[in-house]
Amino acid sequence: MAIGATREEVQQRNAPAPDRVDDWTPAPGPTEEPERIYPGGLTADEWFGRCPYDSLCRGVIPPEGEAEPADPEAPDVTTATIQDVAVYAPDPPNLTGEPGGMGVVGMPTNFVVDAAPHTVDGEIFDIPVTVRFTPVSYLFHYGDSTTRETTTPGTDWADLGAPQFTATPTSHSYTAVGTYDAHVDIRYAAEGDAGFGWFPIAGILDVSTDAVPIRIVDVETALVEQTCAEDPDGPGC
Repeated sequence: MAIGATREEVQQRNAPAPDRVDDWTPAPGPTEEPERIYPGGLTADEWFGRCPYDSLCRGVIPPEGEAEPADPEAPDVTTATIQDVAVYAPDPPNLTGEPGGMGVVGMPTNFVVDAAPHTVDGEIFDIPVTVRFTPVSYLFHYGDSTTRETTTPGTDWADLGAPQFTATPTSHSYTAVGTYDAHVDIRYAAEGDAGFGWFPIAGILDVSTDAVPIRIVDVETALVEQTCAEDPDGPGC
């Protein structure tokens, strides 16, 4: 102990000097490029924006202690409705009436629409998806205020192996001579696939064919156009 110094003075001399402001060094800040820890070199934000809809890169958990992304929720494509995919709807299919766009009063005219499943690539909520439309029912409008809904688009007589004027699930018998504009509303159900399997899309989409004129004649008028010898399967033969 120095001569003439008190105990308190000695303790003050031996105490560590306080940090000086000009010696302070700031802690390193965040790097501009965040650590890429997700498959494919993705950041956490990139992963949460893509991988919930891609089965090939799901299932990865951030390292212990890493903070959750500020907004880990991305749009859920499985909540889409038919309005969200209507822009990808199939074109109106073709409708034909047998035989040759005409018919005979009181005898079946056969109708066939060439609707089929339709698949297209598109987007839902900016997420790439494949959309598939499948016809589930057909509402036939025969032009005489009569309608019929079926689950079949119809089959022509040749494919059925049936003679002309055979009744079918889509045929219709008109009761009066005239020309009738027939059309069909095809009702499509839709599904989507964003990389993790098909999921249903709520709602039904109606697509209508163009109107097709069907000329209906009576038996006498039909017989003068072609004899039974010329057409054994013709009306009245």
